[in-house]
Amino acid sequence: MLSEDVFYLSVSELGVRIRSRRLSPVELTEGYLDRIHRYGAKLNAFATVTPEVALQQARAAESEIHSGHYRGPLHGIPYGAKDLLATAGIRTGWGAHPTQDQVPDKDATVVRKLREAGAVLLGKLAMVEFAGCLGYRFADASTSGPGRNPWDPERWTGGSSSGSGAAVASGLVGFAIGTETWGSILCPSAFCGVTGLRPTYGRVSRAGGMVGAYTFDKIGPITRSAADCRIVLQGIAGPDPDDPSASAEPLRLDRQGVDVSRLKGALVPLDFAKTKGAEPEVKAAFDHAVTELEGLGLKLEEAKLPDFPASEMAGLIITAEALSTFENFYKSGGVWELKDPYAPYQREITRALNGADLVKAWRMRTHLQEMMADFFSRYDVIVTPNFMSVAPSIHGDLNKALPYADPAGAVGNSCGLPAIALPCGFGREHMPVGFQIMGSPFEEATLLHLGEIFQSRTRFHQERPPLFA
Repeated sequence: MLSEDVFYLSVSELGVRIRSRRLSPVELTEGYLDRIHRYGAKLNAFATVTPEVALQQARAAESEIHSGHYRGPLHGIPYGAKDLLATAGIRTGWGAHPTQDQVPDKDATVVRKLREAGAVLLGKLAMVEFAGCLGYRFADASTSGPGRNPWDPERWTGGSSSGSGAAVASGLVGFAIGTETWGSILCPSAFCGVTGLRPTYGRVSRAGGMVGAYTFDKIGPITRSAADCRIVLQGIAGPDPDDPSASAEPLRLDRQGVDVSRLKGALVPLDFAKTKGAEPEVKAAFDHAVTELEGLGLKLEEAKLPDFPASEMAGLIITAEALSTFENFYKSGGVWELKDPYAPYQREITRALNGADLVKAWRMRTHLQEMMADFFSRYDVIVTPNFMSVAPSIHGDLNKALPYADPAGAVGNSCGLPAIALPCGFGREHMPVGFQIMGSPFEEATLLHLGEIFQSRTRFHQERPPLFA
C-alpha cells in the first residue's frame, strides 16, 4: 500500500519513480482511485470518475515502460480534466443540468495530447455550470454541488474550475486541467493553495472544449508547483488545425534563458485599508512574497495599471459572446434548468445593450491591448495579489462575500496575457493565500522560472490541508 506522501509528490518526482520502475502506474492509479472514493464526494470534486478507463490506460503505460518505451515525463501520471473538455465515450456535462448527459464521440485536443503522452485519465472534474459564463452568485451553481475547499469544506474552492483546485489540493490527482475565461484558473489556485498557470490566449488549443466566451477562453494546468506547470504545458501547448486561434508561436521554456537580475517588475499593490472585504492577513502574506522575490534579485517598482474601465468592458464582451454561445438554451427554455437563480435573466439584464455598444467595447479592448504593450516595454512582469481575502463560505451570495474588483483579472484576460498563481502563505483561520505574476504574451518561461525559484525558497506549495495531512 502506498504511503500518503506519494499522492502529494510532484509530477516530476512521480515521473522519475515511474520511469525507474520504483513506482507502478497501476498501483498509483489504484491509490488515487481509492482516495477519490474516500474523499471525492466530500469535496464535490468530480463530476464523473472513470476507473475502467484509468486502469486500462495505467496498465498500458506500465507495459510500455517495462518494454522500454517511455513516452516522457507525463507517462503513467494520473490526472483529472475539467468537465467541459470532450472525452470520447465519457459524459461531459459542462457542470449544468441541460447538458449533464451529453457524451461526445471525440476527445478534445488537450485530452488527446495527454493520452498520447501516456497520462492516465482518472475522471472529469466538477465545475460551475457553463463555466460561469452566464454569471453566478452562489457556490452551488453546479450539478456537482458547491465546490468544497479541502482546507475547510464549508468554504468555497473558487471557480469555475472548482474540482480542479480541490482535487490537486487534496491529493486526488497528480495534476489537473482547468480553463479560464476570467479568473477560473487563478481563483481556485489561490483559494486552494495550489499553483495554476493561465497561458497566453492561443497557446493551448481549445478544440473540443466548451465555448464560453470565444475570444477569452484559455486552457491551462493546475498543479502542486510551477515546475509541474512547466511539464504539463509542454505536453498540451502548440498549434492545432482544429482550432484556428491556436498559435504556432514556439514554446521556449528553457530555464537558462531567464536571468532574474535583469528583469524589472511592476509591483501593483491594492488598497487593502480602504477596500471593503479586504483582509490584513492577506496583505501581510503578499508583502512577504514581495520581499522573497526581491531577495531573489527581482527589481520591483511600484506602478499602476492603465486607468481604464477594463472590468466593465470585459464584462460586456464576455456576456455578449456567452449569450451568443448559449442562445439555444434560451430558445429551448433549458436555461431555466440552471441552478443559479440569476443566470436565466442574464439576457434580460443586458437587453439594453446594442451592436454599437459591442463595437465600442471591441475598440476599447484594442486600445487597452496597445496600452499594455507599452506597459510591457517598460516592465517584464507584473506582481499583484490574486484576491484580497481568503476563500469565502459556500453559503450565501458570493458577490457580497467578494465585494471588491479584480483589475488585474480584467486587464490580463482582456489582453490574453499569461499569469501564474502561486501560494504565499495563510490568512485567517489558516486558509491559503496566493498572489500572481503576469507577463507579456507568450512569456510563460519567465513566469515559470520566477515561480520555480520562489518555490525553491518557500514551502507553501508543499503544505497539505489538515484533513489530508
